[in-house]
Amino acid sequence: MQRGSGVQKLDTMITHLRLLLADVVARDNQLATLCRQLREQSEHVVTYSLYGDTDLGRSLTLLNDIEQRLVAAETERRHLQRIRERAEHELESLLLTKGVEQAKARLASLYSQKLEIEAALAQLTVPGAPHIDLDRAGQLERAADALEHEIRQLQQEINEASERAARSVEEQRR
Repeated sequence: MQRGSGVQKLDTMITHLRLLLADVVARDNQLATLCRQLREQSEHVVTYSLYGDTDLGRSLTLLNDIEQRLVAAETERRHLQRIRERAEHELESLLLTKGVEQAKARLASLYSQKLEIEAALAQLTVPGAPHIDLDRAGQLERAADALEHEIRQLQQEINEASERAARSVEEQRR
């Protein structure tokens, strides 16, 4: 798999999960409102059965209907919570993976730059050359040192992100 297409696939999956999470949140908010309304309806039915002009059988039927709808809504909210938790974990893993892939691509670019600098430095310092540009050689050595430092830092970031991704996957299995 090429890095570019791999990152694009990750981006597609990340976008899908973000949209799914937004849908889950919106639906959960709707269900929370519905649950609150159903509880209020239930209280109104009880109050009306006490002070209104209705028979007990009708009140019990209404309360049963309301309770069935409330149980269904609460069950759906629990299902949404499970989906949300799983999607959040998956999203976290994908974001870590994407970060590692981007860092690896950057690392490859840094290695390429370092090789170019080393080649330029080797040309400047060829033994027996009539003229060695010491200023240019110093600049190239400083650039090579800076790249080496950035490479080490990036490798450390990749290792840390890989460890976080592994921990995240392990936590999902539990």
